[in-house]
Amino acid sequence: MKNFLRLDGLSILSVQYMYIDYKDYLADSLLAQNHVSVRFENEFSRDDSSYRIILCKVKKKDTAGFEKSMELLCNKMLLFGHND
Repeated sequence: MKNFLRLDGLSILSVQYMYIDYKDYLADSLLAQNHVSVRFENEFSRDDSSYRIILCKVKKKDTAGFEKSMELLCNKMLLFGHND
């Protein structure tokens, strides 16, 4: 299961991603743990949902670490009881 999308962009230095996170921002600690530098751009949410869609940019050299963090995020969400 994938909870992120890699978006096409024109930048030669960074890659734009969109990912789903819980309202407690569970991904932040995973990104810090994997030393991934992220520039957050936008956040989308609904009042009746606990989830957030986050748009960010990641340096090209950090893309492998970002995608590894997103795989771990799926497991972390399951551990916290968010299986939907």
